[in-house]
Amino acid sequence: MKTTSGAKYRTILLFGMPGSGKGTQGIVLGQLPDLVHVSCGDIFRKLPKWGELGKEVVRYTSSGLLVPDDLTVRIWRRHVQILELQELLLPDQHTLILDGLPRNYTQAEQLDDMLDVIQIFHLNISDTKKAGERLKSRALRENRLDDINEEVIRKRLQIYYEETFRTLSFYDPSLVYEVDATYSPLDVLRLIVDRLSDLNRGRSRSRPSAISESAQ
Repeated sequence: MKTTSGAKYRTILLFGMPGSGKGTQGIVLGQLPDLVHVSCGDIFRKLPKWGELGKEVVRYTSSGLLVPDDLTVRIWRRHVQILELQELLLPDQHTLILDGLPRNYTQAEQLDDMLDVIQIFHLNISDTKKAGERLKSRALRENRLDDINEEVIRKRLQIYYEETFRTLSFYDPSLVYEVDATYSPLDVLRLIVDRLSDLNRGRSRSRPSAISESAQ
């Protein structure tokens, strides 16, 4: 699926292990002009639990497992189509901020003909213990009871290293911008916004190569 005009969706990806703050940054960035935040996790959580798709999603997430690729892409595709039909996502004007997708190499391949990825922010936490503590804190704050379970946390972190982290290798390394997610959320946001400002200046000068030249 592409946009109704046949073009790809201009996209920025947020990568990071569970508890790295992807959702927090995505929500804030989504308030900026011309940026549309789409969280795969939020899409799943908003599905009616009694519905067929909702039941399928809960069966996986409640055990700390990832939703199967085909189901994930199908649900996400429907959500984006609805946004476009409601004119909340205008491909010629908006840039997608994706949080939680793609989660593995297969999903990256499936989405490659749909997404024009212009930047990837990797929110990195080297201390897995600290990531686990963040997950527990979020679970209590947002009533995500599954995130309190130590075994579920262990599985999620394991899946991240075995699948999601390796997905970065699908993309040109020059697109990946490393951010230390152990900083305060405000400092992390400042780093991201500074980088986006650099990208916008490069685009305004009509120098597409500036993105890859300045990426680290």
